[in-house]
Amino acid sequence: MSQPQGVVNMREVPEETWEKGRFSRREQDLGRAAGSATVGLRREVIPAGKQSFPRHAHMAEEEIFVVVRGRRTLLRGDQRVAVEAGDVAAFPAGTGVAHAFVADSGEELEFLSIGERNDNDVVVYPDSGKLLVASVADERGKRRDMVGRLQEADYFDGEL
Repeated sequence: MSQPQGVVNMREVPEETWEKGRFSRREQDLGRAAGSATVGLRREVIPAGKQSFPRHAHMAEEEIFVVVRGRRTLLRGDQRVAVEAGDVAAFPAGTGVAHAFVADSGEELEFLSIGERNDNDVVVYPDSGKLLVASVADERGKRRDMVGRLQEADYFDGEL
C-alpha cells in the first residue's frame, strides 16, 4: 500500500552513518522525507562509548530531544544529567545552554531530535571556542555555513 504525499514510514527512510573521533551517530532525516519545510525531525542512534556531536548552543533554533531507547548522559551546560527512555529535554533558542549526548552506559542511545530549520542560525561551540554562522552568502549569492573563531578586536579594526 503506498503512502499519501506528506506521509512516510520511518522503515523506508535511509539511514546515514558518520564517525569522526569520539563522535558518531546513525541518523534518519524523517522530517525532510515526509516533506517538512521548516521543522526538522531526526531519529538518531549513538553507539556505546561515543558522543552525539560537539557540545553546542543555537542562537536561533530551538531543539527538543525525546529519548526512545537506552540510558546515557546529557551534557546540559556545565551539568551531566542521566537520561533514559521517556525523558524529554528542551533547549530554547538564544539561551546559550550548550548540549550533547554521551552514550557512556555501555549501550546505544536512540532519540528523536525535533528542531526549527533557521537559515540565519548562529551556533556556539564553547569547548573549542568556535562559531558556526549558517547560510552566509558568498559573492555569487550561494549560501553556505561558515565556521571560525572569534577574537577580541576594536570595532574599526581592518575597516580604516
